[in-house]
Amino acid sequence: MALYQKWIQDIYYEGFRRKINSLYRGFVRIFINMRNRIIFREYGKHVHWDPGIVFESPYNIRIGDRCRIKKGVELYAKPWGEDQDRITLSIGKHVSINAGTFINAHNYVEIGDGCLIGKNILIADTKHNFRDPTKWVKANPITLEGAVIIGEGCHLGFNTFIFPGVTIGKNVQISANSVVSHDLPSCCVAGGAPARVLRVYDFDQKAWVKPEPDDTPRA
Repeated sequence: MALYQKWIQDIYYEGFRRKINSLYRGFVRIFINMRNRIIFREYGKHVHWDPGIVFESPYNIRIGDRCRIKKGVELYAKPWGEDQDRITLSIGKHVSINAGTFINAHNYVEIGDGCLIGKNILIADTKHNFRDPTKWVKANPITLEGAVIIGEGCHLGFNTFIFPGVTIGKNVQISANSVVSHDLPSCCVAGGAPARVLRVYDFDQKAWVKPEPDDTPRA
């Protein structure tokens, strides 16, 4: 790279463009947050909400203080059933949801305080049931399943899928590319497809230990 090209890159890309984009996003975010405080059921303070987020039925969504939701996130929260006023998606305080995350919350999905949701995460409380094999899969019904509860302080790694009806305890680390189909206990590390518990924290020993083979929780 020639010296003048490096100067152009430093001035334009590292300086001018970043500052202009930052100012633009800042102004847009002010108006977005003003709108969101009106249309969402509960909308916390100091929420970092990027432009380009897709959402449905904001009246049924609760978002806590100091959350960060990146562009490309999709939040669907229209209740299925008679009670159309209930909250179906509850996001706690200090939650970070990264780009590409898709949340289907037609029954109830809860994300606890301090959770870090990685990129391309799928969380759903619905399922496409393949009941009749004589029909196309898309012709079979989509059914409402159990609620999804994610405890506080969890980290969901890149490309993780959380099945309907799953409850995850507090402070759980889930590895990338995991498929969680059963409950997970608090203070554990889990991963795989299907996911299984790899380590649990023993508070008596104050150390991470492998679970007993007979009692290994699977997810």
